[in-house]
Amino acid sequence: MIKSILIVLFLCICIHPNLTAQNTKRLKPGDIFPQIKGELLSSELIILPDHCKGKVSVLIIAFKRGTQVQIDTWTTPLLKEFSVHKDFRFIEIPMISNLYDWMSHYINNGMRGGIDETMHKNVMTYYGPLNSYFDYFDVQDKKLCYLFLLDKEGKIQHLTKGKSKPEELSILFQKIKNLLNS
Repeated sequence: MIKSILIVLFLCICIHPNLTAQNTKRLKPGDIFPQIKGELLSSELIILPDHCKGKVSVLIIAFKRGTQVQIDTWTTPLLKEFSVHKDFRFIEIPMISNLYDWMSHYINNGMRGGIDETMHKNVMTYYGPLNSYFDYFDVQDKKLCYLFLLDKEGKIQHLTKGKSKPEELSILFQKIKNLLNS
């Protein structure tokens, strides 16, 4: 009897992760951006996408520190073009495993020291489980950044990943302009 119960438990454990992985919804245009709670470097606690409601927003997600070079290929032109618009919001989100939660104060202070203070309202750190976000964002390569354009209701209007390219920037800029004017 015990042997049978152990076999059933073993099979349930083996099968269950496969079932949930198959049912994970990958984000696409039109979907509401998933909830992420974090702290801006300005020390404000926020919840996305709620924090972006009423604003056209670009969110750039990073899972590795080395993606900053890619992120900068997006942020520099985006902020140059749209930072003057009161209905535009940009947030960079380092996604950090909950294994580092105990040292979040030190990590955040290190980021505060390395990032211009005027940008602290544009960087939100997340500490927590990452697996569901890997699935939502269809993360195939953690060394890439993941960009999401949200409309004023928090719906995804565009998504891409990696380093920007001129044609991608052009498409993104046009979508942002259309959303700002609607």
